[in-house]
Amino acid sequence: MNKKIKTLIFIIMALVIAILVLYPNKFNRYVHRQIRTYKTKPKGVLENVKFQKIELGKSAEGQYTSLIIGPDHKLYANSIDGKIKRFLIQPSGELKLEHTFKTFGDEQRLTIGLVFDPASTRDSLVVWTTFSETSSGWIDLPNAPKNIDKTIWAGRLSRLQLSSTSDSILKNELVLTDLPRFGPNNENFANSIVFGPDRKLYFGQGANTGMGWCDCEENQEPSREALLSATILTLELNKLPNVLPLSVKTIDGGGIYEPYNENAPLKIYATGIRNPYDLVWHSNGELYTTINGSGGDENTPSSDPMSEQYTPPYSKIHYKGPKNIPAITNAHPDQNDFMARVKKNGYYGHPNPLRAEYVLNYGDESLDNFEYNSIAPDENFRGFTYNFGPHVAPTGVIEYRSDNFQGKLQGCLIVARMGKNDLIILKPGGDKNDIIQDYDGSKLGLQINGGPLDLVEDKKTGNIYVSGFGSNKIILFHPTEKQSDMITLKNTDKSKSINISGKKLYQENCQICHGANAKGGLGPNLADDQWIYGKEKIYYIIRNGSENGKMTAWKDKLTNNQIKSVEKYILSL
Repeated sequence: MNKKIKTLIFIIMALVIAILVLYPNKFNRYVHRQIRTYKTKPKGVLENVKFQKIELGKSAEGQYTSLIIGPDHKLYANSIDGKIKRFLIQPSGELKLEHTFKTFGDEQRLTIGLVFDPASTRDSLVVWTTFSETSSGWIDLPNAPKNIDKTIWAGRLSRLQLSSTSDSILKNELVLTDLPRFGPNNENFANSIVFGPDRKLYFGQGANTGMGWCDCEENQEPSREALLSATILTLELNKLPNVLPLSVKTIDGGGIYEPYNENAPLKIYATGIRNPYDLVWHSNGELYTTINGSGGDENTPSSDPMSEQYTPPYSKIHYKGPKNIPAITNAHPDQNDFMARVKKNGYYGHPNPLRAEYVLNYGDESLDNFEYNSIAPDENFRGFTYNFGPHVAPTGVIEYRSDNFQGKLQGCLIVARMGKNDLIILKPGGDKNDIIQDYDGSKLGLQINGGPLDLVEDKKTGNIYVSGFGSNKIILFHPTEKQSDMITLKNTDKSKSINISGKKLYQENCQICHGANAKGGLGPNLADDQWIYGKEKIYYIIRNGSENGKMTAWKDKLTNNQIKSVEKYILSL
């Protein structure tokens, strides 16, 4: 064997041994994460299914958190700053802005959920929306309230009646106040809304912690779970009091609302759902929701009354489980993202000691920390119907109803994967209506730069509209069964600049985690001098991802020059 080759082999082996000896945890986490990513890649194949991606014109620009089609067959888009925009859907699929409703007048509120009341008609347009009184690292809202006490319970639910002929809001009624939004960096919210077949209103309420206990990170305010956090909540409209709004602050926050009262309008439907961005009642009768899992190096609670990380359950909850479930500090690895087929009173893995829920996900199977060895899942843990893998960030979800492609997609769930910049197709079936097959949407043309957040289907045509959080626009995906189905819109953006600025790339790909001003959100602050790996490794971390797996690799999505542009922009801050 050539001497140079032998020397090279020796050097490689020495490096591998050094990594195994000096950095075993980092190495194991890296390998573990790569295996998880490989195992959870979609494996199904759909023949003769293709969508044409069409970037709509300037009228469709904006950061939209919810997209719905109303009883008037117009598209309504909930802007993150609180405005509701109504678009005419042209025969070509193009959107023409018709009216903009200013829900908060000249002020702004971070707004997510939007749904039409079942009683709405084309002439009586009643919508429900969720929003927050506090700001967020997601986006900088210049006219939003400043210096608000972060300990307030800032979640809200409103009901509005929109004019069918103008931009007037005929009625704007605040229905619920004091939903528990007060966690670290105030990132998790009262999320998207749906009405069930029982005509009750359902929405996801985000968690206040990473893994059920105070995250206790530097510069974060103390936080804990609330009785209503990390849940699917359901509202019975006929039980609402005559005088509104109704405060739903529970006793753990100093309030008096009792969600376990039989006559309570707002009740807990299911628990342990960390951050359910969107949910859908499927035609098969099942409720499905997307779940964003926690990052690693976070903390779990204990069931041991002698532990410092123990919180007594709410007085109406009588815990009969084991008292030896340990508190884990710096739990790892980071958890996968999931989809749940949600059942009433089920628990789905995010601990909340106020509800006597102490075990994270599958217990021993979910954590590498030796303290969790032999820890069994909570007896009420229902498991998940689909595993997206790590750091996928599933958000919006719909059931595809159109019979395009000979019905191949009919009844499938289509999910926006913000972390992958694409859509994924999931097929439910079997005795339990679990997910039995998955398909990679990017292979079907369903790919979008800039973090897809929500989506909606025009059931008349099968067109799919997707809101790009980072790209700041609505994208149209048009089903093309044959070449003649391809369309060209007059007012679409016909070209893209090859030399995209670092700031623009940051907004499209990084802002969702690191904040509008790079001052931190789900990810760390990039605008200060506190760097985990040092400023000299910015390019390397963007390209290859971080060692702890929290930061994903962008080498397959951005060119080397684009990564350098992002690096230059970050350093300019």
